[in-house]
Amino acid sequence: MKAKTDLSSNPNYHELLKRLNDFDQRLVRLESGSIHQHVHAEDDEFDGLSLNFLGKGNAQLESHIGEYGLAWLGNIVLFFGMIFLVQFLQENGYGILSPIIGFVSVTGIFFLAHFLRLSNTYMANIFNLNAYILAFIVTLKLHYFTSNPIIANQEIGFSLLFIITVISMFISIRKKYAALTGISFGMITVTAILSDSTHLMLPMASLLAIAGIVILYRFGWIRLLYLAIFMAYFINLIWMFNNPIMGHQLQIIPNHQFGFIYLFLIAAIFSLIALMPAREEQYSDVGIVGSVIFNGIGFTFVTTLFIFSFFNDGYVPLTGSIALFCLAYSFILQVKSKWRIMAALYALFGFVTLSVTFYGIYDFPRAYFLLAIQSLLVVSMAIWFRSKFIVVMNSLLFFILLMGYLNSSPIDHWMNISFSIVALATARILNWKKELLTIRTELIRNFYLITAFLMVLYTLYHLISNKYIALSWTVAAVVYFALSILLKNVKYRYLALGSMIAAAFYLFIVDLARIELIYRVLAMLFLALISIGLSFYYTKKLKKKAM
Repeated sequence: MKAKTDLSSNPNYHELLKRLNDFDQRLVRLESGSIHQHVHAEDDEFDGLSLNFLGKGNAQLESHIGEYGLAWLGNIVLFFGMIFLVQFLQENGYGILSPIIGFVSVTGIFFLAHFLRLSNTYMANIFNLNAYILAFIVTLKLHYFTSNPIIANQEIGFSLLFIITVISMFISIRKKYAALTGISFGMITVTAILSDSTHLMLPMASLLAIAGIVILYRFGWIRLLYLAIFMAYFINLIWMFNNPIMGHQLQIIPNHQFGFIYLFLIAAIFSLIALMPAREEQYSDVGIVGSVIFNGIGFTFVTTLFIFSFFNDGYVPLTGSIALFCLAYSFILQVKSKWRIMAALYALFGFVTLSVTFYGIYDFPRAYFLLAIQSLLVVSMAIWFRSKFIVVMNSLLFFILLMGYLNSSPIDHWMNISFSIVALATARILNWKKELLTIRTELIRNFYLITAFLMVLYTLYHLISNKYIALSWTVAAVVYFALSILLKNVKYRYLALGSMIAAAFYLFIVDLARIELIYRVLAMLFLALISIGLSFYYTKKLKKKAM
């Protein structure tokens, strides 16, 4: 007890204790960092295969080229050397010896990789990749691309190749080898093309889609998801063009064999991207949204080609089913998805596809009526989704639709009325629910009001007899003015003033030269009466403000 008291009374005791504590904390941090680096190296074994000598200073450039660059060069030379040796033996009558040497070489490379896994991890990783690719090539040469195949039966040759591919994929996902997973995607693509069969190629493309979703969900490998999307639709294109890689003539296949079922399945699988949880440390919002758009582009391109090739006269069931799926899925995404724009993207794609369906059913110009009404439905959905993006895109589509109608279709009074009413109704809805849409600008609503203003004048011009056009425009001004008072909105007064000015110009420039005197008098008196009445209104209004 006394010794303890004496030790604690030593002036250096507390300083020594502090230093020992600091040393212990540093040791803990060092061990934790080492363990973390080791785990990270195991989890991302093949992610560390970058050329690490890039971006180094001159002093380290030589050593890094020697360590990393020559490692890659040696393995590439080894790979092609073994391929050429296998091919040489096979072409010179050593049919059995050729694959034996090939697989023995693969086994040896795997052994080297295992032996070097601790002393030279970088080289071991490259050896592993080399061995997997070499095993695939040697297996491929058992039946494909050789004049004297060792395995003459195509089913057996394909099965062995498929087994190697599945094993590589399983190991890559199980051990979280990103680079090997990407190579496995390439193996699946090659195997699918070599199968040269609709109901093998397209299911393997579907397998790629499933693998892409699985690795995104488990590991967040967004770049490999993009690769999976590209490969899946690439297989569909190769199939549609009669698989020229296998020696067939480059042309659209004569029979679709219900391949569109797989195409729809692939797109639906990739649509699960929109339901992924948000993981900022693994992938960005831009990456996820971009992958959904990439999937949409690939699906649209292949589907369009498919429809033009096989369903040019009967595509309504296909486009209708796509529209139904997208619209239903958009409602699910609105509730479940972490990314708000996802629901908007699928809703817009669904409405665009629905427009194509309407065209297929009714053709133009009758389809314009339904498309104009559909625009109101889109705005209503945008309000529920609180999506300004949908509103902006719908405005663009509405403008394109209107221009298409005015430039390509004969005058139809009911069509003119529908476009006018839709424009006015859309502007009113946008003003009514602008807080929900978080619209900070009046530009979109002004676009619909200006469109409505011009379409009302255009509609009345064609609907009313020539001698009553100026009169009808004046009546429209009165209606706008009444709406401004009822809705307490100044913009309808602007429309009223615009209509009055248009009526006056038309009256003096056109009507005075062609209509009968009595109709000129009626038009002038009515226009004068309305103008004077509006003037009294504004005078009274200004006096109230002054008081």
